[in-house]
Amino acid sequence: MISVVHEQIKRNSILFWYGILNFVMLVFCIGLSLFDDTQVLGKNAWLSPIKYYFSVGVFIWSMGWYLYYLNNVIQRNVLIWGFLLTTFIQTSIVLLQTVRGVSSFYNLNTPFDKLVFGFQTVSHIFFILLMFVTTYLFYFQKKNSNSQHFTWGIRMGMVIFLIGLLIGAYMMMVNGNSYFNIESNFGKNVFSRKHSNLKIPFFLGIHGIQIIPLLSYYFFQNKKQVVNFTLLYLILMVVFLFMAVVNLKLF
Repeated sequence: MISVVHEQIKRNSILFWYGILNFVMLVFCIGLSLFDDTQVLGKNAWLSPIKYYFSVGVFIWSMGWYLYYLNNVIQRNVLIWGFLLTTFIQTSIVLLQTVRGVSSFYNLNTPFDKLVFGFQTVSHIFFILLMFVTTYLFYFQKKNSNSQHFTWGIRMGMVIFLIGLLIGAYMMMVNGNSYFNIESNFGKNVFSRKHSNLKIPFFLGIHGIQIIPLLSYYFFQNKKQVVNFTLLYLILMVVFLFMAVVNLKLF
C-alpha cells in the first residue's frame, strides 16, 4: 500500500494531493451528516457531497495514474489542470448548495439557483470534452510503455466512462433520473425491486474507468479478453438503461 502511494506521488503529485483534499472533504461531510439533519428530497443533505467527493477523489487518483503514460508533457499538464479545475468547480457547487440546504442538481427555483446550475452545466461540458480528448490521445499515441492488455484496459475503461458521462448528461436533460419521477438522489431506488433506474448504468459507466483497467492489469492476458469483457460490460449497461427508459422492474 505504501509503495502504491509513493508511486502515485511520483507519477502525479498535483492530482495525488488534490485527491487527498477530496477524501478529507469526504470525511468532513460524513462528520457533518452525523450532526446536521437537514433534509433535501427526503434525505440527509450531506449525502450528495459525500458521494461527489468520493467519486471525484477516486477519479482524480485514477487519472493521476493513467496520465503518466501520455508521452507529451504539455498535453499531460493541460489535462491535469483541466480535470482539477472542472471537478473543483463541480464539488464546490455541490457543497455550496448543500450548505444552503437546497438540491445540488436540476435546481432552477431561484435566479441564483439557475446561475449555479448554469456554471455546473458548463463545467460538466468542459469535463466531457477533456475526457474525449484524453481518450483520443490514448487511442492514437503510437508508443506505449505498458503491456498491450493493460493499454487496452485503460482505453476501454475511458470509452465506458464516456458512455457513463453521456448517460449523466441525458439525466440532466430530462431533469431527473427517469421518465417517471423516480427520486433523483442515488439511494434506495438504485436497486429497487419496483423500478429500474438510470443511476445504475451511470454508476457502472463512471466506475468502468477503474474496473476495466484493474481487471486488465491483474487478470486479463491479451487485448481480445479486454475487448470481450468490455462488450459484456457495455451490454449490461445497455440492459439497465433500457429498463430505466421503459420503466421495467428489476425483478
